[in-house]
Amino acid sequence: HTVRRQSIKRGEPRQMPSLPHTAESTVREEHFSSRRKQLEDYLTNILKMPMYRNYHGTMEFVAVSQLSFIHDLGPKGIEGFIMKRSGGHRIPGLNCCGQGRMCYRWSKRWLVVKDSFLMYMKPDSGAISFVLLVDKEFNIKIGQRETETKYGLQIDNLSRSLILKCNSYRHAQWWRQGIDEFIRKHGKDFLTEHRFGSYAAVQENTLAKCLVSWVVEYEDECAGHVPCPLPVLCLQATSAVVFIHLYFLRLSPEIFMKRPVVEGNRWRLDCILKRKA
Repeated sequence: HTVRRQSIKRGEPRQMPSLPHTAESTVREEHFSSRRKQLEDYLTNILKMPMYRNYHGTMEFVAVSQLSFIHDLGPKGIEGFIMKRSGGHRIPGLNCCGQGRMCYRWSKRWLVVKDSFLMYMKPDSGAISFVLLVDKEFNIKIGQRETETKYGLQIDNLSRSLILKCNSYRHAQWWRQGIDEFIRKHGKDFLTEHRFGSYAAVQENTLAKCLVSWVVEYEDECAGHVPCPLPVLCLQATSAVVFIHLYFLRLSPEIFMKRPVVEGNRWRLDCILKRKA
């Protein structure tokens, strides 16, 4: 940060905005509105300066990250640093073989709450470490008795029980209330089971509906000739993102999505993903 400050471009503003020096306890009630305006202007001026806006301390203070305002990821929820415990996966093979506290590892991560999932990232690189989907088993527990951790917070879904450690009981309550209120407001459709056992509610007039219609027609045309499984057609039609759920870890990445095998490895799952990437 010091190096960046010394190498700041000449065209960029250099002077640090001044923070009002009056102590909060000495501000009269009739001056609250002007005091609030002073603080708003101070933060606005700070965020207008790229050097300070991108500083990790500023981003932590205003609780934002590089994923906060991406439209396709949904509305912004609460964010912040937490300590997360390793393990808790419900799929065999993803947890360590040992038992008890000696087998756990605590790591500092940046937690991001969205309408259909939670995820945490490594603070140094910003790499996404894990995504926890909101589903019908989504639940939040708090307290040492439930989590076996002082000031602990446990978030459950169908694939994992994620244990978080907060700074205080009040901090844990803040996370629990913030996550619960945000999910129930923006992601309530994912909390119940829907038609055909799906995790998602029926959506009218969406691209998915057009894709399914196209797939059915295409399969009708292919009937009696070449197998045209739905997953392959969906992967082939993908242009931006392929989301892989933990369920696929039970499968081999070398599974053939089209059978019988008549084109070498072209329709093997890992080859399809590599080709799309």
